Amino acid sequence: MSRDLAVVCTDDKTVAQLEGCIKAGCGKLLDSIELFDIYTGSPIPEGRKSVAFSLSFRADDRTLTDAEADDAVKAALKKLKEELDAELR
Repeated sequence: MSRDLAVVCTDDKTVAQLEGCIKAGCGKLLDSIELFDIYTGSPIPEGRKSVAFSLSFRADDRTLTDAEADDAVKAALKKLKEELDAELR
């Protein structure tokens, strides 16, 4: 199961920091994470950037539900906001 996630953060945040928060928030259901876009410019405010990732989720013992993947993304977004002040684009 896959989801795309784009967040807006300050320019000084690194991809590694963002990935770390996403991994911690999503937990063991996150199978892989891949950066696919970094964007600056209108309508993103100056001093900020949009960073987009493709997330793949998987469980070894069952088929995941949409709700499980959505909950993992919500947990990642909460962690991103708390730790890096990054918000959903």
